[in-house]
Amino acid sequence: MQLVKLGGRTRPDVQMAPLIDVVFLLLIFYAVTTQFVTDERLKLKLPEAKTAESEGVGQEERPPEVKIAADGTIWINDVIVPEEELEAQMKALVERAPDKAVILKGDRDADYGIVVKVLDTARAAGANMIQMSADRPKE
Repeated sequence: MQLVKLGGRTRPDVQMAPLIDVVFLLLIFYAVTTQFVTDERLKLKLPEAKTAESEGVGQEERPPEVKIAADGTIWINDVIVPEEELEAQMKALVERAPDKAVILKGDRDADYGIVVKVLDTARAAGANMIQMSADRPKE
């Protein structure tokens, strides 16, 4: 900050270049340290099925997804949900979109008991249509 004389008075003059540098560095720091949640972060190995169909719907029409990782972690729409909150989250999910199906994506190495528990919780929450997801085998 410099003092500039203006007609007998001194007035502080703020230099913009260092301020812009600091803001730019903060922006870079934020961009580098932010984690983006994508399907690559949750690597599911879906079971294969010859009759598996492609999703074929746009992002806005896509039904809610419940994913179960190999370690038993449960995700609803890319957000981790603890088992004790699963029932409440599932009820809220079904209430928001009662006419949409719920897509269940379970890793092929996931504990079968957890997959059944999630399926049972979805049914108890009032989900009318639950779709199990699978990959087509490579030809």
